Amino acid sequence: MLQQIRLLARVTRVSPRFYSTQTAAPSVWVVTDGGIESSLQAVALGKQLSGPNSKVKIKTVVASKKLQMFPAIIQKYLIDYSASKHKGTLSKLPWYLTAKDESFDEAQPDYVVSSGQDAVPACLYLTNSDKSKKCFSVYVGYPNIPFINFDQVVLPKYEANAKMAALGPLARQKNGIITPAPLLDITTTTTYKQLDQMIPPSFSQGFTTVVVGGHSPNCRWYSEDAVNLADNIKRMVQHLHDKVVVVYTDRTPPLVKDKMNKRIAEFDSTHTSVVTWDSTLEPSTVNKLTSYENMIHYAQRVVLTADLDYACAHAISKGKPVYVTFGGQCRSYLSHFYRWIYDAHLARKLRLERHQHRSRVDDAYSYLGKHAAWGNASKVFQIKHTMSFVKNEIEEIRAEKVTGKRRK
Repeated sequence: MLQQIRLLARVTRVSPRFYSTQTAAPSVWVVTDGGIESSLQAVALGKQLSGPNSKVKIKTVVASKKLQMFPAIIQKYLIDYSASKHKGTLSKLPWYLTAKDESFDEAQPDYVVSSGQDAVPACLYLTNSDKSKKCFSVYVGYPNIPFINFDQVVLPKYEANAKMAALGPLARQKNGIITPAPLLDITTTTTYKQLDQMIPPSFSQGFTTVVVGGHSPNCRWYSEDAVNLADNIKRMVQHLHDKVVVVYTDRTPPLVKDKMNKRIAEFDSTHTSVVTWDSTLEPSTVNKLTSYENMIHYAQRVVLTADLDYACAHAISKGKPVYVTFGGQCRSYLSHFYRWIYDAHLARKLRLERHQHRSRVDDAYSYLGKHAAWGNASKVFQIKHTMSFVKNEIEEIRAEKVTGKRRK
């Protein structure tokens, strides 16, 4: 009789790993601030957590203008206090949140994957509203508040080393997952060529995508530098006979857009060689990401400003030759990132000759010196291994939270 009881206990014991693999496809919400970089990495993780047969719901809910006046840690305390007083439904947003796109549903998700500083309040609101405590929150990036406010925080090593330096050398937080590289989408998504309505037919022969970011504390470049970038675009068109698609991201200031548009209009007023696309004018985050990925997918090469580290890694993962401008203004974690990228031969500095080429060069877009062959992004970034590790780690930790049993 005692042996039968032991056998029954052994059979009915459910480990966290068994729980995570045998349950139905979880419901995943991706909550972002609508930015291209933040949305891409959050969607990449959300797809993995939801599984191949489930669709990720993208919610663009950001902090209101009133809440943005306060520092991040003060925002957190205001949200905690307001959540205790909030008695409305989940879809009825409190005063400190604004829905730019699709708002929240009534049904609580299993996972909330958020990214972007302005999306932190929305993530905290969802976790505070979850009375069952089954909603698992994951933040991708550095949230500027203690990691304990999320179930897990996923951060690449080059960024963690710089931003967590104040906590001591090799500092680790209990609920932080430090990855060797940024989270990149490993699924083979079908891209729909929607560019026919955005670009002239002549661009079908090939074009260069120029992604423009903006000033940041770790990469300080200004409107005068933007004029120099526009001059480089002019050289691409006139000297290299290239077609160019200029992408303005959510980080691009209005002054930079104005300066570049005026400079481009001086040599291409009919938009036959240069087309600009302002991503902030897209009302839907889903359409914005689709258009952006199409521009990267069909481009022959990609030129980026150095403040866009994740966009750089994303373009590299798509197998595109990547050229970086304003890299000399980088510091802190951006400097570490680009040194790593350059040493691995995954990107090159944008160097265009000021005069029309008279002799053959190794690379017309980075003409100085002889370049080594382009590196292997899959090997350097460890794309599949990194994503698989993060997915398994999050699933096991959530199963531990739901079942109350520690994993082995």
